[in-house]
Amino acid sequence: MRTLILFITLLLAAPTYAAAPAMTISAIQVQLVKIQVAESVSFDDAVESLKLRANQLNIKFVGANLIYKEIEALTGKPAKRMEIFNFCDGLTAQQMLAADINTIAFMPCRIAIVEDTDGKRWVISLMMNDKFVRSLKGDTRKNAERVMEALKNMMRAASAGDL
Repeated sequence: MRTLILFITLLLAAPTYAAAPAMTISAIQVQLVKIQVAESVSFDDAVESLKLRANQLNIKFVGANLIYKEIEALTGKPAKRMEIFNFCDGLTAQQMLAADINTIAFMPCRIAIVEDTDGKRWVISLMMNDKFVRSLKGDTRKNAERVMEALKNMMRAASAGDL
């Protein structure tokens, strides 16, 4: 009897969980864009060029993640510099989400500038592939193509130190 009372008490006290919703996994092709920063261009100049070109192309800088600082804080040791910059064109984002909600996975647009183990600096971004962008319709397609080209333009500017 004690065992039965204990079992009922535990059963009633245990939290109830709803069945987990189904998880969807979609295979989406992406493209990795990578450009080496010219040796004559400092890390800070590459960052400044990236942000200035974004401004010229009407792509809004919306944030940065200075990962190397987190690594230094956690380890107490210097880390190779790596920073991820976030950019957005809000109206294009709205159009793309209306066309395909899965595009949220690419928002905001991210471009990283990193220093590798040899001290070389790179500008890197993971982007929607061109085939997917071409599958969008009308103005959504045109605006997505404009943003994708702007991102590549920004990367080229950063790699060359174009201010």
